[in-house]
Amino acid sequence: MESIPPEEFPAIFRAADRTAILGQRRLMVTTGLRLGTLVTAATFGAFSMDVANIDLAAVIAAAALACALVLEVYLLTAMPGHQWSQARVAAESAKSLAWRYVAGGEPFGCAGQDEQGVDDLLLRRLGSIARDLHPFAPIPLSDEDAQLTATMKRTRRLPLDERRRRYLAGRVDDQRSWYRGRAMANERRASRWSVALAVLEALGLVAAVLNGANVLDVDLPGIVGALGAAGIAWIQTRQYRRLASAYSLAALELGEIVARAEWPSSEEEWARFVHEAEETISREHALWRTSHG
Repeated sequence: MESIPPEEFPAIFRAADRTAILGQRRLMVTTGLRLGTLVTAATFGAFSMDVANIDLAAVIAAAALACALVLEVYLLTAMPGHQWSQARVAAESAKSLAWRYVAGGEPFGCAGQDEQGVDDLLLRRLGSIARDLHPFAPIPLSDEDAQLTATMKRTRRLPLDERRRRYLAGRVDDQRSWYRGRAMANERRASRWSVALAVLEALGLVAAVLNGANVLDVDLPGIVGALGAAGIAWIQTRQYRRLASAYSLAALELGEIVARAEWPSSEEEWARFVHEAEETISREHALWRTSHG
């Protein structure tokens, strides 16, 4: 086994990870629906559709605006984005502590340490994460959940070379591959959205010319403008360019760390190496938290 399976990580990580995924899903779905209702309101507000002496288009536009208002109130009160960011930071902090512990990195080095004291330090650090998170995103933990699992203890007792191999494969290489993949995916999405918005702007220009020539009797430029504004708002929510840059830099820094992985020859040197690697990963998490704060 090259890595620790998710179910063998501390309970706080698994709970916070589930909460973060739920918060992200709620934010993205609600934001998408809100932007969609605003575009719908702009579209139906651009023309009239009389049915039985009622302007059905105006009714639909009003209903869309009412839905947008409800969704906005939900975003302001439930704050799924805040829940997502707080829970994700807590999950990654717990994961970092777990890897420091099993690999023998600072402050859980294996050189002459009192193992009971090390275990107690880990539990106190994890407990602090849970207490800091609870006011923002309460996460239930069952009685069966363990903060310190048997797999974590077994891995920590392995020889240095084996811990080194597992840490590099299960943590550093895995994280670097994830960063690289996410950087490329975000860059592709940013490019596609830029092209789509450029095409939309061109269509808006054509529509404005046709309106000016009295060829169209519909406020098509207004509709296109609403679509463009919605697209820009979505890009700002997802922050494709910023994330692509941050992930690329993190992957590069982890690549440099991998190149020095064989240098530490003692437990003390290895503990400092793990600390440096985790600090590199933590810097990306701090940047992510700032961008989603």
